[in-house]
Amino acid sequence: MQLNRENYHSLEADRESMSRSQYLNFLGCEAQEVARLAGEWTEEKSTALLVGSYVHAWSEGRRDEFKKEHPEMFNKTTKEPKAEYKTADKMITTLENDRLCMYTLQGEKEVIITAEFAGAMWKVMLDVRNSDRRRNVDLKTTKSIRERFWNPDIEEKQSFLEQYKYPLQAAIYSEIERIASGRTEFDWWKFYIVAVSKECVPDKEVIDMHDPERYVVELEQIRMNMPRILAVKAGEVEPVRCGKCDYCKSTRQLTGAVDYRKI
Repeated sequence: MQLNRENYHSLEADRESMSRSQYLNFLGCEAQEVARLAGEWTEEKSTALLVGSYVHAWSEGRRDEFKKEHPEMFNKTTKEPKAEYKTADKMITTLENDRLCMYTLQGEKEVIITAEFAGAMWKVMLDVRNSDRRRNVDLKTTKSIRERFWNPDIEEKQSFLEQYKYPLQAAIYSEIERIASGRTEFDWWKFYIVAVSKECVPDKEVIDMHDPERYVVELEQIRMNMPRILAVKAGEVEPVRCGKCDYCKSTRQLTGAVDYRKI
């Protein structure tokens, strides 16, 4: 399958290859991801996701095109952008007014790369690839750059970067780009995140994610998880239900009453 911007996120592309989001979906709930790949489960795009897509469209030079494709951005009566998209316009202005952000976002946009890793063909889409400066860049929109999230596994608060597994993304994107480019092992380009917040006064940051030691750990974890994921995806083993996601809640059948002390 020849991947392009139009079919990159399609079910056909996901069935034929592995991606960061698909990998994380399998770790979250195997049953939901199997149902999604089978076309039996679809999650509606949230406003937050569309706001992020709008900011990405600006970076790619498709801002006006995006507005035409998404009339839901505008109030039907006033024809003005809805509040969330007015905030998105502020986020764009925040990036445009920062020289470091704009410098970091220079390069080829929406670069699709594929390579084989851990027994699967992976696909990644780099928001920005700058071969002259040997760097890859991802543009992130987030509720807050400074907010801390409680992680019950380590019993500590962590950054939004750890909360949303962005070190894993930096590792797999860097590795797939390296393999596809034919460079030697561990010859990873720099990886940056340009983050902008959805606050009334948007915050911004250019974040250096290049961490070879962390990459090694993340990539080894992927190698360990992939045999199970590929077996589930191929239908060779039964997927496990997490019991907490929307798919599991919508398909769960009660078999009896539950004791109130267990709620």
